Amino acid sequence: MTVICVPVPVSAASGDAELLPAWSNGYFYIHHISTGRGNATYFVFPDGTTLLIDAGEADPKFVESVRPLKAFPPRPDGAHSAAYWIADYIRQFAPAGRPVKLDYALITHFHTDHIGTITQDKPMSRTGAYRVSGITELADLLPIDTLIDRAAPSYDTPVDLHQCSQGSDGLSLSNYLGFAEYRLKHGQAVVGLKPGALDQIKLGQADAFPSFHVRNIASNGIIWTGAGEETQYYIPKGAITDCHFDENPLSNVLTFAYGKFKYYSGGDIPGVPNYTQPWWRDIETPVSAVVGGVDVMLLDHHGNRDSTNENILRNLQPRIIVQENWLSPQPGEEVVTRMASKGLYPGPRDVFSTGMSPESRIVIGPIMDSIYKSYGGHIVIRVAPGGDRYEVYVLDDADKHRKLAKRFGPYKSK
Repeated sequence: MTVICVPVPVSAASGDAELLPAWSNGYFYIHHISTGRGNATYFVFPDGTTLLIDAGEADPKFVESVRPLKAFPPRPDGAHSAAYWIADYIRQFAPAGRPVKLDYALITHFHTDHIGTITQDKPMSRTGAYRVSGITELADLLPIDTLIDRAAPSYDTPVDLHQCSQGSDGLSLSNYLGFAEYRLKHGQAVVGLKPGALDQIKLGQADAFPSFHVRNIASNGIIWTGAGEETQYYIPKGAITDCHFDENPLSNVLTFAYGKFKYYSGGDIPGVPNYTQPWWRDIETPVSAVVGGVDVMLLDHHGNRDSTNENILRNLQPRIIVQENWLSPQPGEEVVTRMASKGLYPGPRDVFSTGMSPESRIVIGPIMDSIYKSYGGHIVIRVAPGGDRYEVYVLDDADKHRKLAKRFGPYKSK
């Protein structure tokens, strides 16, 4: 397969810097938004349907607890919250000529760098029903038609989450449950992701783009088998019995297909259990077996060392890898070694990160430069109509103008 990949440098001077081409009908855009505080990925489908996956704002107390590890500086600055900047980003790049809103907002799992951190000093929503940070704040700033998470509407998986108000994420989780309850009481859609389903998330004009589909791969440790919409319980029933559990293996996992193009998003699923953890914490291996090859992979768990095992790289063989990260040990050195390994899969691969700490580059060394093409900025995948080709754009995250810094491609879809 012949792949064209030519990085095109773009002047950073404000007077002549280029802008990201505006979305137009038939294009599929995937925006990895750099806030320095957690995950946020904004999608514009070929018909203009919009989706946001996660709206994180990490817990400062957690950052303090893991010193000397360092959190990234907030991007573009700390004068406003992550949700403020996510909403501002969406307003800039939303499809023109229609109301700015989210048709779907999906939460992969209930950690603060994906839903936002709530403390007692956070302001109340304009509804008066819950406090705002992350996704709850974003809902005050932009309309959300359908909210999707891993446990709606009963929130009793793997245990009754209403009883899990203790611990570092307890207040944030309780606040999110109050947010979901308010939406349900007021006729606003809140649904659980159905593992195995095809097009639970769908285009408003599906007939116009029949080759575009969103496949739900996994949720709550229940994984699609690859046949129809059949699923299997991978995490054994009863394996989790109380609130002292890790959210990461329960993350929502999806793929997005447009013609030959395919994109993978796996939340924070792990793939490398340590010696004290059960075998089922390797979620990546069974997930990747049904996903198969992709063009673009969003790196699981920000590139932490418990993720991105050999099997997921062998099975997905991504041409492009995107890393949404916010803490200095992301990525782990062994993760970089696996990503760079031609023994796991052949051919070139380009890695783009929304941020990178200087400490990581010093410790891991030159192997990073052999695969990383960019160490900071908003990362945008622009898929051409029909899905045969795509490009990668890096946007400056230092200010609200988000000028084009680099572009790569076109790449040929698999």
